[in-house]
Amino acid sequence: MAPAHLRQADLYWKQLAQLKAACICIRLYRNQLHKRVHLVDIVKAVASSAGIGAWVVWKQFPLIWTAIIVAAQILDALKSVFPFAKDHRAANDLTVALEVIYIDAEDEWEAIFADQVPDAEITKRRTKLRKLQLEAERKHFPDGIEFPQKIVALAKDEAEAYFELTFSQEDQA
Repeated sequence: MAPAHLRQADLYWKQLAQLKAACICIRLYRNQLHKRVHLVDIVKAVASSAGIGAWVVWKQFPLIWTAIIVAAQILDALKSVFPFAKDHRAANDLTVALEVIYIDAEDEWEAIFADQVPDAEITKRRTKLRKLQLEAERKHFPDGIEFPQKIVALAKDEAEAYFELTFSQEDQA
């Protein structure tokens, strides 16, 4: 355990690390969802174009080509209600919100590390940081969010690598 005068700085450092991991986790999740959204767009485009092209070439089966085109149009109309499409938009917005919070928190860390912030103020800033993160998460995912374990593990590894590259070991409180 850290000495009493370093405890608040240590707690802030740990909160900063958790926030960075959360930023990375939501970004990785957003990217995963983007692949699904992109796949739906590709299927829709191919089905619609192929249906129209096939209809022009083989006019014998107009009902089949019409059905393919209608299915593509329905897919396009319903895309916004697919859970992963809705989650993709929310994850994109949360990614930006958390990154902005993180940038400010890292800036605060520099003042804390330079011993320019008293313990009571560090406590207030850490509490504010946790509240901002919670508010952003609740705003964009009001029902909560559960990440796949693979994404959590990747985010943790990437966050550790970031801190290793950005801050030396002696920078930690």
